[in-house]
Amino acid sequence: MKSFRILMAAMAMLTACGASAQSTDSTMVVNDSAQAVIQHATPEVMPEYPGGKSELILYLTTNLRYPELAKEYGAEGRVVMDFIVDYDGSLTDISARNCNVTKLNEAKLSQETEARKDELREAIALLFAREGARVIREMPKWSPARRIGVAVRVKYSLPIRFMIPE
Repeated sequence: MKSFRILMAAMAMLTACGASAQSTDSTMVVNDSAQAVIQHATPEVMPEYPGGKSELILYLTTNLRYPELAKEYGAEGRVVMDFIVDYDGSLTDISARNCNVTKLNEAKLSQETEARKDELREAIALLFAREGARVIREMPKWSPARRIGVAVRVKYSLPIRFMIPE
C-alpha cells in the first residue's frame, strides 16, 4: 500500500506540473454586476489550489481512487480534466478530454476477443474520466484568477495520469 501511495504521489507531481490555464472562449467577464468583458485577455494572477501545487499533489494522492477494472487488467492511462475556476474559486463545468488507456496487461487480454478488448479500453477510459471528475468535484474552492485586481473566470486544464505499481 505504501508503494502505491508513493507511486500516486509521483504521478500527481507529474500531473500538477503539466497543468495549464486559459481564458474561457477567449473572453473573461471581469465583474458580475457591471458585466464588463475583456476580449482575449490573460489574467495577471492564475487560479491556485489552496496551498499551491504541493497541496494539490497531496490532495490528488490522498483522494484519487484507482478503478478496480483498471487494476484487474493492469491498465494505465491519462485523462485531461477541464473545468472553470469561477469568481469565488468554485469549480464548475467539469469535463474530461483525451481519455486514453496507455497500457494493458497483454497476458490477461490474450484470452479476450478484439471486440471485447475495445470494450475494455473504452470502459476503463470512462472510469478514469469519472474518477477525475469525482476528485475535482470534491476539491475545496481555489483562489480565483485575477485581472486588473478583479476576480475573473478561467478555464483550467489538469492532466491526471493513472499508473499502477509494478
